Amino acid sequence: MSHPKLLDNSRPDGELCPACGAPLARLHRHFLDRWISLFTSVHRYRCVAPGCDWEGLLGREVGSPRVRAVLLWAAVLFGFALGVAATLALQDRRVTQSPPPAKTPVAAAPLTLEGQSLGAPAGQDFDGAALHADDLRAQGNATPLQLRIACAWGVPGRNPYQGTVEQALSAAHVPADVVRQISAQAAVGTHQRVEITWRGIRTVDHGRYFGKTIRAMAFGDTLCFDTRVNFNPGHVEYASLYEAKGRDGKAYAVMVPFVCGNVSLLQERTPQTDIELPTPGTAALVLLGLAAAAAAAAWRRRGGVAR
Repeated sequence: MSHPKLLDNSRPDGELCPACGAPLARLHRHFLDRWISLFTSVHRYRCVAPGCDWEGLLGREVGSPRVRAVLLWAAVLFGFALGVAATLALQDRRVTQSPPPAKTPVAAAPLTLEGQSLGAPAGQDFDGAALHADDLRAQGNATPLQLRIACAWGVPGRNPYQGTVEQALSAAHVPADVVRQISAQAAVGTHQRVEITWRGIRTVDHGRYFGKTIRAMAFGDTLCFDTRVNFNPGHVEYASLYEAKGRDGKAYAVMVPFVCGNVSLLQERTPQTDIELPTPGTAALVLLGLAAAAAAAAWRRRGGVAR
């Protein structure tokens, strides 16, 4: 009969076999043995007496006060983690099962503070507020476009852009030489492609990221600065991406979604710029991991974990 590898060259470990009373040698613990040791200190042994094949776990009795205290803390932490995970999963299910957005303008605007949107519900549009006359971006606008700020773009295709590429970029104060380059690219259709989701705007290969906030977006007869992508989770749109450099060497990126033709001035960012909440599944794993780590730490502080 084969046995697992013994520690210390099979020398007796000081424990006695419960079957025959002979000395025991300690074995390497299995994964399950180590998991049990988080809650009650155990080691795996095998009897060294000829003809006795006893092998098993020996350690602190589970009924001791110390072990009961650790198990209680572990149960509390585990239950808390499961409760939070279940709540997050329920919220995620409600979001994903929400009906598709209606193709109609939003009648009631969300709360605002000095023209800044405090958050439209996901999947809804918000037309922002008129740009203050003393705002530098409002000066020198020779286009027919109305200038606004802090919009939310949640219903793609609801209000397609009615103007030209030149008008949109000029109203956004893009240099004239860059406007000509972007207009020429748009006329012949030379472009890259980006995808737009509630998480932000990325190139289709996910190699570049442009954040969730569009510097300036032209829709209908309006140009809105600081427009936030406000799609429902799971909704995806695609757009052409045009790029050019000005005489000063500064790079400009312009997006034109296929669904609406809205001319949008972007700003490239790093993925860390926009902080995103973890998905419910990730949050559940993190919480469960924290619960296990806390239980192990509590047991080590009490001196009960086997080395």
